[in-house]
Amino acid sequence: MSRPTKLFAVLVLVSGLVALAAMAPQERTKSADDLAAMGWLAGYWAGEMWGGDFHAHYSTPDGGLILSHSRLLKEGRETFYEFEVFGPASDELVWLQPFPGGSKAVGFTLKELDREARKATFEQPKKDYPTRMVYHRKAEDELVITLSDPHGESDKVEVFALKRQ
Repeated sequence: MSRPTKLFAVLVLVSGLVALAAMAPQERTKSADDLAAMGWLAGYWAGEMWGGDFHAHYSTPDGGLILSHSRLLKEGRETFYEFEVFGPASDELVWLQPFPGGSKAVGFTLKELDREARKATFEQPKKDYPTRMVYHRKAEDELVITLSDPHGESDKVEVFALKRQ
């Protein structure tokens, strides 16, 4: 995908997300409170992964959504990128919608949020690997993202150990 095409895709995605946030109800719901409690995700994080340097940026939950973009650099070249949107799916649930390579993928539902431990577990048992994604802010400068497949046939586990940049 050419750089202008990537830029256009990002602009279209962001425009749509801004419009979605503007339509969100103003009253506080459990999902809005859960999302607000995930403010610990915000920041710029990086670490070694998949044979390269992985970089992830997460917004604050202001406006009712957490937006993220990440990429993998190998030998100075981008070899993977992804956008993610965390937001309310209903009054009770928060979802995570990934866009690997800019294409929409199957969404995940928040299954557990430990506010004190700063840990959020998202699951989607009906998809292929990964079926679980856990975001854990272990320390002020450490974010660990774990991908696993407890609902599928794979015993594969990937751990992204990221440091605040």
